[in-house]
Amino acid sequence: MDGSSSSSSSSSLSTFNRLACILFGFCLAFIIILTAIVIYYLNSNIFMISSKTTTDSHIFSVAKKRQLPDFVNINIDPCENFYNFVCDKWIQRKKVEKNEDAEEYKQKWTRIQHRIHDKLMINISNSQLISSKSDISLSQLSVSKLYQLCETKLPYRLLDELEHYIALFIQQEPYRSYLTLFNQTNSSNFTSLPIIFQYNPFFKIIHSSSNNNNQSFSTIIRIDHRPLPSPIAIFTNLTRLNQTAFNNLINFDNDYTKFLQEANDIVKLYEQEYNQDSLIIKRILSSSDYQMCLSSLNMTNGLKSLIQLLNHFLQNRLRQFNTKLIDKQIRILETITNNHTLVEHLRRIQLEFKIIEQIIPLENQSVDNNSSCILHLLDKLLDKRIQLNELSSNTNLFLHNATQEYFISNDWPYLIMLYDRLFKKISTDTLVNFVFFDYYRHLIYPYYQPHIHRSIDFKINYRNEPYTYIYETNHSNLSCHVNNCFDILNCYHPSLINQLIDDKNQILLDSIKINVENLINRFRSLIEQSDHLFIEEKKLLINELNQIKISFGYYSSKSLNFFPDLNSFSYLEYVQLFSFISYDQQEHLYAIEPIYNQLNHTLFIPYGFIYLSNNSIEYPIMKFLLKILSQTIQSNPFYIECLIKYFDDLNTTIININDENIIYLLFRSKFLFEQNIILDEYLWPFMSANSLMKSFLIDYTANNYCQSLNAYHLFLNNTYLIDDIYLVFHCQQASSIKQSKCSVH
Repeated sequence: MDGSSSSSSSSSLSTFNRLACILFGFCLAFIIILTAIVIYYLNSNIFMISSKTTTDSHIFSVAKKRQLPDFVNINIDPCENFYNFVCDKWIQRKKVEKNEDAEEYKQKWTRIQHRIHDKLMINISNSQLISSKSDISLSQLSVSKLYQLCETKLPYRLLDELEHYIALFIQQEPYRSYLTLFNQTNSSNFTSLPIIFQYNPFFKIIHSSSNNNNQSFSTIIRIDHRPLPSPIAIFTNLTRLNQTAFNNLINFDNDYTKFLQEANDIVKLYEQEYNQDSLIIKRILSSSDYQMCLSSLNMTNGLKSLIQLLNHFLQNRLRQFNTKLIDKQIRILETITNNHTLVEHLRRIQLEFKIIEQIIPLENQSVDNNSSCILHLLDKLLDKRIQLNELSSNTNLFLHNATQEYFISNDWPYLIMLYDRLFKKISTDTLVNFVFFDYYRHLIYPYYQPHIHRSIDFKINYRNEPYTYIYETNHSNLSCHVNNCFDILNCYHPSLINQLIDDKNQILLDSIKINVENLINRFRSLIEQSDHLFIEEKKLLINELNQIKISFGYYSSKSLNFFPDLNSFSYLEYVQLFSFISYDQQEHLYAIEPIYNQLNHTLFIPYGFIYLSNNSIEYPIMKFLLKILSQTIQSNPFYIECLIKYFDDLNTTIININDENIIYLLFRSKFLFEQNIILDEYLWPFMSANSLMKSFLIDYTANNYCQSLNAYHLFLNNTYLIDDIYLVFHCQQASSIKQSKCSVH
């Protein structure tokens, strides 16, 4: 009985243990299943949000909870329409803007113009009062004032003011004494009159502000010209002209245009004889002042006379010293054939002589006089300043007392060439006529073009009188067309706008330059490692990349010659001020697309492009660099290599594909590298970094496709991006994806 009871108790215990184990197993399985569900939920985005959710605050909170940007529309399934999921709010805004302005390109221009317009339309009177306490200079205020008068003044009033000024200007000398477009003067009675030009279209003369007359000089600078309207383009419909002067003007303008086109090549013929050092050597050879320091000289050659004077200086100053070293420097002077080397050598001797004069005592006064004379003569002979009588006899700078002045220039060869090949072939009448015409067209173009358009379009000339001088000059040959007041500054003085724009600091520009250089280096590395390019193709591409120079434009360092009264309402007064400032050679600083000059390999990144890109320029710059490289070898230099899975086999397939796919894969590889993400799985390659990859795909689409309505077709063609969307968001379409682990080669 006891044995039976014990056996029954043991059996019950065993059954209880089995039940406990089974219950524990069920609990453990439930926990594991629950954990798996939670993990799956956390690693996927099942956008099953009720359609009843309408408040933005709720949408934003859900988006934040799921680590998504606030701008996505979570009411849209990303697997069904990822573009709308990301871009829906941009699309709605663009549709509104499109109703106002149908052209997207024009929209971008409007944004830039409005932004700068607001900067330039500052309250001048208030700024003038606080200018001493602020960073706004008088030069910056003058830029704003010119723009404000251009924007606000009635066109016919501005044109009337200009016509009145031109009518008075043509009556001034030298224009009234010579045969010009608007008079019939016979110049034969006025040939003795000196010609003085306040405006010089051929070269710029900057007078020094030194108080020491012995050191004063003027600097002559060659003017960089940009295309301007021809006489025919400006006066095409005007009959009230002196036809003889008009025909001569047309011929000379054509000759001058051809001269400028060929100048850089022809000037090389004059550089050897008329550069700064050659003119100094010419002075040394022709000088007659050597005997003033030593009357016993009998040399006819100027350089030999100078050498004899230098030896005389040493013999009298260094009798008790070893002079072999400096003697050698003097002896080799006659063996030097290069003018620049000879001048530099003489300057070293000059410096040593001055040191000797200071440290070696004198024996008698006569030696002192000779030594001082020699040093003074050296100063005179090696002076960089040049007088006109040292140049060609027909050189005329059209200045008061020009023969008594001293000049410095790095452009002497150009100046001599100008007189030799152009001026000596034309009459004084034609020269004066051209100077008047060029001054006139520098006023008309660009400063009055917006008003001419408006005046013609709206016929505001209330007196119903034809304009005598003013006609439209926006012809097709010009590099930059002026249709409004913004174009005046953006096309011809864009560097002056920069003084008023305060958010293009140097730190930002340096950062952008580094980013662009990094992109260039990345393309260079891809090309060097490529197995799909011929050696010659690699050389061409790398050579093109190595030559690229990055340019952003510049802040103007130009100084205005005078500052009009800021309370003045005379637009002409400001036009005269700006017409004396040379045009910027780098136009379109506020263009909206990068510009590449293949001749000098300069990649110009305009400020307008930087502004519209919201400081995210990698995508458009990569597209631009790919375009440059494709033009270099007339094909796409890169390939996409993918691992494609067929059943259990892995095969490598090389695909030559479009730029959009290449750019995306380059962006993706950079992101994976920065985030230390490894493509370790085929079907679900981003399981371990799901939230990071979701953010990357959303940001890439938002930054590069949402801002433009025209970008939708680019998004649809980017199959590699769409495949990753299906994979990362665990869409049903992912099961049919054949390509993965793609990279650029």
